[in-house]
Amino acid sequence: MHPDGWIATNGHVVQPVYADDAAQITRFLRAAADLACTPALQGLPVAARQAQLRAIPDDPENRRGVRLGKQLWVDLAQRGADGTQAHLHPTVVKAYSPPLDPTAVPKGGGKPDPPMLDAAILKIDATNLPTVRLVPGIEFVHLGEELFIIGYPGVVLWHTFLSETTRTDATVTFGRVSSFKRDLTRRPVLQTDAAISWGNSGGPAFNWNDEVVGVATFISTSLEGDQAIQGFNFLIPIDTIHLLAAQAGVTPIADGPFMAEWQAAVTAYFQGRYRTALAHVQAADTLVPDLLDVRFLRLYLEHILREHPAWDTERQTVIRTRLVAAAVVAVLIVVVAIGVRKVRRSKRGLPAT
Repeated sequence: MHPDGWIATNGHVVQPVYADDAAQITRFLRAAADLACTPALQGLPVAARQAQLRAIPDDPENRRGVRLGKQLWVDLAQRGADGTQAHLHPTVVKAYSPPLDPTAVPKGGGKPDPPMLDAAILKIDATNLPTVRLVPGIEFVHLGEELFIIGYPGVVLWHTFLSETTRTDATVTFGRVSSFKRDLTRRPVLQTDAAISWGNSGGPAFNWNDEVVGVATFISTSLEGDQAIQGFNFLIPIDTIHLLAAQAGVTPIADGPFMAEWQAAVTAYFQGRYRTALAHVQAADTLVPDLLDVRFLRLYLEHILREHPAWDTERQTVIRTRLVAAAVVAVLIVVVAIGVRKVRRSKRGLPAT
């Protein structure tokens, strides 16, 4: 939401930073015990083996030697030419509001303190980044309005039939604003029928004006809570992001050097001005190297200009201009020749024809 590395996401995405350290230490110790000790305990009966594995993380002596370190990283989907990860950015949480917790909502309809907005503002040390434009508020969002949701649904991210090399390629789903609701704390949320899954969290919802109207937050599940039900999913309205951005001391800005080049590239591409588009794409790639979408467009433009140069409307314009110029010259030559012929005939006393 700002070219200098300001990023909006969900509170629950960064919640592990704020979660109880003791619970996380227990989880890591259990994973370590399972990995290191299971082979040595294979000779025991199942019940005895499981009891031993449970006892290891509960042993105070084992817990005393564990120190928990936490670090957030942002992956901007930058990949080298060989497909390897190019850039991971250390991240600082500048503003945080926890996710909605029904068990913590005050009885009688009171407001929780702190508010449960499920939003966070992050900062990475980078400049000239791609940015999105935010609508000013929920009053600019309309019932039935079409939306495009961008994110990384877990059902795709970890699909066993898909290669890991395309894991960081975003997924776009389509739907509408299907209702305006309020959560348990009476704060507004947007309902959409666009497909959203766990993993979409923090992903932006765009309108047709390329503006973000909300952020994916929670989905509908079966009564047992073990199955996602598509068609009834929810977004944080963009007002929440504006509120936390103000708390973090940043004003969202959609313009920057990268976006100027990228928007010029996309505009030229759709107008068929492929050489101009390629020049702008190359300039964008210089500002923020190795972004996947930039690379895809650059490779496609290079392919068109190499294999189908006649498709370039600018080249066609040059050719048409040259043809017109040649035709004009030819006409002038004919006119001059006719004029010379008339002069010669008149000098001979013949009628000009």
